[in-house]
Amino acid sequence: MTSVIIEPSRETPVIREADVVVCGGGPAGISAAMAAADAGANTVMLEVAGCLGGIWTAGLLTYILDPKPESPVTALLISELEKRGAKSENRRLENLKDKFAWAKNSFIYDPEAMKLILEQQCVARGIHVQLHTRVCAVSKPPESGGGRSIASVLTESVSGRQAWKAKIFIDATGNGDVAAEAGCRFELGRPGSGETQPMTLMFLFTTPHPDLLAPFVWGEGASLREELKSRGIRTTYGAPILFEIQHGLFAFMMNHHYGTGIDAAEGTRATFEARQEIHDTMDALRSHGGIWEGSRVVATAEQIGIREGRRIRGLYEITVDDLIAGRRQSDGICQVSFPVDVHSTRKEAGEAFDPENKIQSQAYDIPLRSLIAADADNLLLAGRCISGDFLAHSSYRVTGNAVATGEAAGCLAAAAAADGTIPANISWERFRKTADRLSGRP
Repeated sequence: MTSVIIEPSRETPVIREADVVVCGGGPAGISAAMAAADAGANTVMLEVAGCLGGIWTAGLLTYILDPKPESPVTALLISELEKRGAKSENRRLENLKDKFAWAKNSFIYDPEAMKLILEQQCVARGIHVQLHTRVCAVSKPPESGGGRSIASVLTESVSGRQAWKAKIFIDATGNGDVAAEAGCRFELGRPGSGETQPMTLMFLFTTPHPDLLAPFVWGEGASLREELKSRGIRTTYGAPILFEIQHGLFAFMMNHHYGTGIDAAEGTRATFEARQEIHDTMDALRSHGGIWEGSRVVATAEQIGIREGRRIRGLYEITVDDLIAGRRQSDGICQVSFPVDVHSTRKEAGEAFDPENKIQSQAYDIPLRSLIAADADNLLLAGRCISGDFLAHSSYRVTGNAVATGEAAGCLAAAAAADGTIPANISWERFRKTADRLSGRP
């Protein structure tokens, strides 16, 4: 039997009222906040970590897949990274661009530079940012009787419990936390079994022999897996990858650990297991000497990479049939080129990817309707929590697409706030007028 505690009612101070409150400061949240602010909305962004960027920074991802060259945020970030010498040029990544559409514009970046750039861009736009702040509940207008509108989000931080009011809210938490608190319907994991894709903890390491490791970067040429196997090492992710950030500084993706991203206990266990594996692997490699001599772990990610969280029900659900057909949408906000990418959902299988996945997808559109929550009138979705099925999600979840959905959500939120209406009432022409102005299109 689970015991419970009845909390007494209390008065929670309203810290700020805004046009738009963005919950989550990862790739989708940053893009949503920047777009909303650029469109003239008074914008607040709340982030649980101690930096902006989410998986880009706290998660040490270090590469952006399937970015959109027409995206104002993407273009700006590339420009700022290049100014700082923080965008990596790598021959092997260039080779991939000739083979895969999703790799055409993909790039590697320095996560520490990314942190600073994101902060500077928010400050320049007057976005009110509060870090170390977790959204823990939502409130609805008393007159709504617990209806479809959100009045405020409630947060917990070192400052205590606080309330943030807005006309429009954007859930960019990745796991769909705000939508779930608002009572929105959602799906999680593989249909039937509920199995979710594994989590991965990224890390950075240095080496005095970067040129000797170059053949293993991005999996081209010599096989990194075979190199590890020759040293008696088998990583839990069966397709390990190295990314070169700067000369002598590498990021390594090499672990799969299981659990659901919306369970803190399971996420903790996965993080501990992954960090132990990272250090055990690097200790073993260093002990062999040779090309691994002197290699040292610099940092493991603060945040484990979660591939799957809640998929919130929207006005349109993107399905695998859309991917197979390469479906275009009348309200398409971006085109996705990334394939169906299901990392093995079964630990005991010992596979890197789902061996049953034979789906050949075509480039397809993400419709604006998939960003509009079906069960909350003034709530938008951005990033991997948008509305889609299990297989479609495995394609659109990469961060290049998160940026595009964030920009679209930010533009739609700003338009709805300015017009004093809900997002579903904004016409496609009205949305496009806002989005095109931010893109510099006439």
